[in-house]
Amino acid sequence: MSITGSRRNTLRIVACLQLLVLLAASAPPEEGGYETVPLLKVVEFFDLEYRFSSSVGIVRLEHGGKSVTLILGSCEVFTGDSVQFLQHGVTIQGDAIVVSDDAVDLLIRELLDQPVRWQYERGEFSVQEAQGRTRGPKRTGVSPTQNASAALTVEQRGRPVVGDIGAIVIDAGHGGKDPGGIGVRDLHEKDIVLEVTLELKRELGRRFRNKEIVLTRESDTFLSLEERGLVANGIDPGINPIFISVHANVSHAQNTSGFETYYLSLEPFGEKARDVASRENSVLDFETERASDYIQEIMNHLVDVEYRRESMLLAEYIQGGLERRISNESENRGVKGAFFYVLKESKMPAVLVEIGFVTNDEEAMRLQQSDYQKRIARGISDGIEEFVTAFEKTEGFTMFRE
Repeated sequence: MSITGSRRNTLRIVACLQLLVLLAASAPPEEGGYETVPLLKVVEFFDLEYRFSSSVGIVRLEHGGKSVTLILGSCEVFTGDSVQFLQHGVTIQGDAIVVSDDAVDLLIRELLDQPVRWQYERGEFSVQEAQGRTRGPKRTGVSPTQNASAALTVEQRGRPVVGDIGAIVIDAGHGGKDPGGIGVRDLHEKDIVLEVTLELKRELGRRFRNKEIVLTRESDTFLSLEERGLVANGIDPGINPIFISVHANVSHAQNTSGFETYYLSLEPFGEKARDVASRENSVLDFETERASDYIQEIMNHLVDVEYRRESMLLAEYIQGGLERRISNESENRGVKGAFFYVLKESKMPAVLVEIGFVTNDEEAMRLQQSDYQKRIARGISDGIEEFVTAFEKTEGFTMFRE
């Protein structure tokens, strides 16, 4: 199957973000540009500890028990348990990762005990000491360049662990005592999504006979968010599993219809994303732990960005697959980001698909039809197949970084 296809305008913003991450090496500085500094120079100067994930374009810098996480192509910076935003995203120029001057200021502020005045001229990074003297980079027994350049330059960094996607986890939202959204004629979200996920498992089983297809639930049973995560995370991460949670939407406006796909994001991206996340996260009210305690525990931790890019790509492919299968009867509402606890619990590329609105008379009727459920399952399967094809043909998307 071709890994390219038509995309509506609603997907173009996300596509642009993907290209910025994947093809940052070819992006020139802005016209009339802003000042940039090779990140390696900052790492060398302050002798920072770092970890670089080439599979997702993430750099984690540490010093004195503090940490800062940067993402290629993004203005988001994760510091401890909070997120901050740069004026310009982290990019690649030539064979080096570069950051803007405000990113350098942020790194110094967050990782060092006190702010310092710095400058970058003629390829050298230096700071102004209190006595007015300029100090050059630290010198240690081992050259910082020998350590840092392998991780922070495009040409020399190592490839991630390569392999096929060996498992696909399908999660039917809600269940048991948690009905999910309740639509027209007392239609329960939990029932619709279970039927779709059962069909999705059959469809994926026909397409991927060599891959494990796992359902978090196969009947009308209640699972906590933690239990859903345990099912997904119980799979060996070495076989590169992916996670798809299937839901149906509700709206006070009965004429609202359409399908949309979400990836994990601390800040909502897309119209009504915050409202959808709030409703789907309401399953916490049915769990034995106090919801407020559970929420506080999760929000005290950094949002896991390790699989951010893969999740965004998976969401785009699935949305495109649904578009080709059902857009003649339902509206394409696009790819969006929001904070879903079920995605946060899954340590792998993970998305949440809203297949339609149970509160819309016409759409609710279609969602109960076996033929329409099969078309939804095939659309999601199309997207998964495109993602798997791209992942495996590019050895985990490494071709975009060579």
